[in-house]
Amino acid sequence: MVVAYHPDREGLGALCQALRRGGASVVVVDNTEGAGAGAGLPAEGDGVAVIRLGDNTGIAHGFNVGITHALAQGAEAVVLFDQDSAISDGFLSALLGPLEPGRPGVAAPVAIDKMSGTEYPSQRLASLGYPVDIFAVGHPGPVAVDMVIASGTAATAATFAAVGLMDEEFFIDFVDLEWCLRCRSRNVPISVVPSAVLRHRVGQRSVKVGPFRGIVHGPARTYYKVRNAFLLFRKRHVPFVFALRQLAPALVHNLVQVAFVPEKGRYLATYVVAVMHGLAGVTGKRPGAEAA
Repeated sequence: MVVAYHPDREGLGALCQALRRGGASVVVVDNTEGAGAGAGLPAEGDGVAVIRLGDNTGIAHGFNVGITHALAQGAEAVVLFDQDSAISDGFLSALLGPLEPGRPGVAAPVAIDKMSGTEYPSQRLASLGYPVDIFAVGHPGPVAVDMVIASGTAATAATFAAVGLMDEEFFIDFVDLEWCLRCRSRNVPISVVPSAVLRHRVGQRSVKVGPFRGIVHGPARTYYKVRNAFLLFRKRHVPFVFALRQLAPALVHNLVQVAFVPEKGRYLATYVVAVMHGLAGVTGKRPGAEAA
């Protein structure tokens, strides 16, 4: 299933066609609001269902609508995508290979950043919950991890029965990591399958400063990245050290990126509101503002 938001017709169409060639039924959940709702969506029929929500309800809710729809149709496994992902033929068969119907389990692909061409790492928790990056390219078989990005990730129906759906309090950022940590707390195995490769866009653009390259997000994403890092501390299954490791970079990175954006005042105001809302425990869609 694919969650869409102001989708590019060509990119979304190519993803849906690749999924259909792989033998999957496809459900597209459109989060686009206002006059743009419905634009860029594929035609329904021939194994493709489209659910228009008419508002930006967040990627967590979009995933939940699609997962619920797929499970109601009798799906033994659900593969999650967002519209910025691209796959090749053979992706699904490789990805689903390690999963056993009726048993909890999660499989994720190797994710390649479209902008840089580099592998986006999964993570494994070391002692005290400190996250360590794991790169799977070149491994002969599935690599056990604790956290993966949502797009391209497959889970059996038994997984959702054991773990539950996505947490809509997060709206967008950290949705996948929180869910993976819930899987970990319930001993649901997660693995990365090196033979399944997904190309995925991370952020709006990247900037290079000396030897370092960083991702620049829009102000709306900046809000959720900062605010939601605080929300992690409120989840019992999230190790404190892990939450701290997410909060510190979120505070530093999103403050530093103000230097590289044209609307510095708007970014800084968004940053301050995000910190205040994070400390106050505000959840869901940002109050009083359009989310993007």
